[in-house]
Amino acid sequence: MKRRLATKPVVPSLALAAIAIGVTGCPDGPPGIADRSPFRDGWVVEVDADFVHTDAEGTRAIFDMTVGGREDGDNFANRGDIIVTFDGPPNRILVEMRRFTFSTNQEAADLDFDDLSLWAFASSTGRPQDQDPADDCSGSWQNACQVRVYFDGLSQLERSGADLRVTLPPDYRQKINIVTQDNIEEEDYLNRGNVCVSNLFASANIETESGKVWAQLARDVNPAPKCSLEQIDKCENWTVDDGMGNDVPAAWAPECDCIAVGGGEFGRLAIDSRDETAADIVVDVPDGLWASIKAENQGDGQEEAGDHCEAKVEVANFERAETGNDFSWQAFGNANYPGMPAIGGAGFSINAISSSCEPVAYTERPEDFVGTGKGEDQDSEERGNVTVCTNCITQSCSELIP
Repeated sequence: MKRRLATKPVVPSLALAAIAIGVTGCPDGPPGIADRSPFRDGWVVEVDADFVHTDAEGTRAIFDMTVGGREDGDNFANRGDIIVTFDGPPNRILVEMRRFTFSTNQEAADLDFDDLSLWAFASSTGRPQDQDPADDCSGSWQNACQVRVYFDGLSQLERSGADLRVTLPPDYRQKINIVTQDNIEEEDYLNRGNVCVSNLFASANIETESGKVWAQLARDVNPAPKCSLEQIDKCENWTVDDGMGNDVPAAWAPECDCIAVGGGEFGRLAIDSRDETAADIVVDVPDGLWASIKAENQGDGQEEAGDHCEAKVEVANFERAETGNDFSWQAFGNANYPGMPAIGGAGFSINAISSSCEPVAYTERPEDFVGTGKGEDQDSEERGNVTVCTNCITQSCSELIP
């Protein structure tokens, strides 16, 4: 793909003159820095493809995928919001993209948009035209596919990127990785990368910066998503001989089908903000799920400063661990533990961690832009609070991330 800008060369001396005029703010010159503002287009369907994650024999064909990513080789950074919902039709995947940039006018923004495209391959990042056609995921999804944003140029503009929205079938039980970062090149427009995941039955790793994260587990999720319903039922109703010829309940004993035959792999949801970033995190856990939970803000100096974030677990039958709950920004423990001989500390693992607790300035949408030189007027709030609860996410992802 050729860049449209390549067909419109600019004479170097004229380019320098234009920059000088823009900086000095000459009213008769071309648009300058003070005239820049954010632009964002609408959602565009980029992929509508087969997603056969389990074949006719029950063999898992897709067990790992990635949505989003940080900058790699001056490219491939989405720098925006990511929405993943598990409510699509069987064996289909829908990927949508919403481009954004910071520019002088719509025409200039459209030129930036033309250079941004979806990159979907089961390979290492590189130019689309250099990829092996066998690794192309846009026609039929395969294992280890990555959904990235590609900029067609020498290096991606630091002010541009795209939001991503992925719709998957609700019966996908394997692993998904979600990675994003903030769009903070323009100090007057600090657009944080938010993440929303709904109806999650699979295991997920979510990595963000100072955005907000909402993750809602499916209401019928079980502690070991990869096991069959028959294996789950057997483990939940497992019995053992008490040595006197009597069968006694022993739910989730280590020798039950799901653990001994199914590999013993419990579900896992891990949410982390990168070093020195403060993210607000909410995880919605269904009532009755056996889960090990760790909610924590790991920021330094909270005790000395007296100002701190909170980690709260508001789940029925949650029992705090004897150690590791020394402060209000730590909450470790287990919910709905079946009791012995089930493995202590097992169940669906939920780790929700913010690396810092601090005020975060943000502007969520282009229409909220306060203007150049007015960055201090942006909204700001304390971020780094972590909550694990039940039935606490009442809005859809499209409402939480408009």
